[in-house]
Amino acid sequence: MTLHVHPILRVAIATALTIVVGYTASAQTAPSASVAKAKELGEVMKAKKLTSFAIREDILANRFAAVLFVPDVQILMVSAIYSRPTDIEYYLGNKEYNMAYRNLRAGQLATELFFVEDMLGDGLVSVPAKNALPDTAVVGTTEFSFAGAADPKKRNDKRMPADAYAKAFGDAEQRYSKLLDAMLAELKKTEPLVPAGLLR
Repeated sequence: MTLHVHPILRVAIATALTIVVGYTASAQTAPSASVAKAKELGEVMKAKKLTSFAIREDILANRFAAVLFVPDVQILMVSAIYSRPTDIEYYLGNKEYNMAYRNLRAGQLATELFFVEDMLGDGLVSVPAKNALPDTAVVGTTEFSFAGAADPKKRNDKRMPADAYAKAFGDAEQRYSKLLDAMLAELKKTEPLVPAGLLR
């Protein structure tokens, strides 16, 4: 049985498909909100001669966040609840930000982990450039690699379906952006590190 579609309806369907495809493509290529914030974080940390920093994210929940910054290589951001908050408070007070990061990232007292590996420190990218390493996120014990959604035309593509991928990326992007905002707000209050030779 042959289905005949009225020419006007055919045009309407084609137009609708074009809009949907165009919107999807633009959504995949549009820069995420974290792009500008991650670049700003890198600039501020360079200006203050910092490679690590940490903050208290939520007083009531004993949640802290810390970042490691390797210029032009990556930003590593971690957020976790720490069951013995005085340990992290000690590191913050003594500006031992690297120790705060290590304990939040891998310490036995850290729970409800959120971790981002932002390759190149340029914000989360939903579809990496060809041959580029993907950004990753860890939520609790679940790791997400943002290397693009599964191609429905490829039977053995093990990546996440498009809908699930978009949600995972959107959630990670939103949370990462909030952490970047919090880090930037606290960083801008700090004084640049003074080289030891200038101290008298």
